[in-house]
Amino acid sequence: MTFRLLLCFAPLAIIYIVMKLGVWIASIEAERTYVREDSKRPHGPYVDNAYEDVDEEEEEYGSRTDYR
Repeated sequence: MTFRLLLCFAPLAIIYIVMKLGVWIASIEAERTYVREDSKRPHGPYVDNAYEDVDEEEEEYGSRTDYR
């Protein structure tokens, strides 16, 4: 009885697995296309010092009164 029930749901399971594989392969191809196009895009301009404190003059509190 349970074997027959499993055989009834086997086509649904196979369709589900095939659809999951199809979506997975499509997303891989979309990512591959995006990376390929992104590498050809012009990059920059880059910042000289990315970790520089840009609002150093505008800070309200000094180092002795830092309330963090």
